[in-house]
Amino acid sequence: MVQATETGHRTIHRINFLAFDFRHKKRLMPKPATFTPAEISALADRLRENWRPGSQLAPWLRDNADRLTKLNREERFSWAAVAAALNEVGILYRTGKPWTGPNLAKAVSEFRYGGRRNPSVEQKAELAKWKAKHDAEKADEDAAFAVRWEAMPRAERDEFIDLWRETDELFGTAAGRFLSRTGYRKARPKEN
Repeated sequence: MVQATETGHRTIHRINFLAFDFRHKKRLMPKPATFTPAEISALADRLRENWRPGSQLAPWLRDNADRLTKLNREERFSWAAVAAALNEVGILYRTGKPWTGPNLAKAVSEFRYGGRRNPSVEQKAELAKWKAKHDAEKADEDAAFAVRWEAMPRAERDEFIDLWRETDELFGTAAGRFLSRTGYRKARPKEN
């Protein structure tokens, strides 16, 4: 598989990748389990304990997302087997269609901690409220600094401008925002 060739002061190792059989890695992966209808019915009975007919699907999935994930990861039930058990219980997809493995896995991932779920209306409103408050505070700081800038002696202004141009110390401050908006360049032109 590995051929060494002597060429003066160095040895070149050539690897013949065609000689490797990469198929052996597939045998190392656990073979997906197949479940009998009796095993799926037993799983359905376990899931039926937490389901009340007429319940809303989203809250139930949110409450049971960790449990369903453990079934898949620890007890080695495939998402298709869990979906079949949910369908047997009568816990159907939002549209009333039976679950499939992929759409169940996606739905559960949205409710798991750190999932890709979009923010709720309440979370969006809270974020908008925080942003409005934060923007108002920044506007007040900026207005106060603009008034202070007008009353500032020329030497102090020059110090602020030098600090602005040469460092990042003013980044995110009212002074930095003011100097950026009023057209002061960040880098000094090079002197000859």
